[in-house]
Amino acid sequence: MGKGKKLQVKKDFGEILDSSMDTMEETRFRKRNQNLMVKLSRKYHFNFTEVERLLLIYYKLSKESKDPRVGVDKTQFRDVLHCALDMTDDSLMDRIFLALDKGPSAFISMETWIASLSVFLRGTFEEHIHFCFSVYDIMGDGILSRDTMTNLLKNSIVSQTGDDDAEETARDMIEVITKKMDIDRDGKISFNDYKQSVVKQPMLLEVFGQCLPTRTDIHTFVTTFTNDIGKM
Repeated sequence: MGKGKKLQVKKDFGEILDSSMDTMEETRFRKRNQNLMVKLSRKYHFNFTEVERLLLIYYKLSKESKDPRVGVDKTQFRDVLHCALDMTDDSLMDRIFLALDKGPSAFISMETWIASLSVFLRGTFEEHIHFCFSVYDIMGDGILSRDTMTNLLKNSIVSQTGDDDAEETARDMIEVITKKMDIDRDGKISFNDYKQSVVKQPMLLEVFGQCLPTRTDIHTFVTTFTNDIGKM
């Protein structure tokens, strides 16, 4: 996403957050979704009030979607990740979406919205390990092959730096990474290899590309719906 477009998306998102709703409309929305709010507050890392506020944001976004009757579309959600959480590694965005929502729909449900933000904003270390690996596991077989790792790194390097020698740089980095993370020395990184390595060295969590927002961006977004910053 170009800088100009990103600034426009950020402005649009800010306007949506700041927009007010008709009192009756808001009341109807809350009443209609009260049972869902209770369910989601029990299932994810938000209390009832936080779920309610996040779903109101969802509802405001949905009114600007391709089909407001269905909900927030994935393009909108991608823009939210870009502008609100500064997740700008385009090479991984499709993988991130697949890890969050494996359904074929072009829209995301209210539960997927809450579940995704739960992982991004308040996910446990264990949840982050599972999430990041699922993003990197392109083949879905629980294994990161050397080719997969090289492609992930190459795409990430190109996305962030535009380096013309990204493939060569990636191959050099793979040698270092496999020495650290290929615990059973079979030339691949299994989930267990990845988890054990990340537990020992947490900085390896996003070694193949950014899957999660930074603490600064989390803090900024969390303040839009709660004062309880201590749960970050």
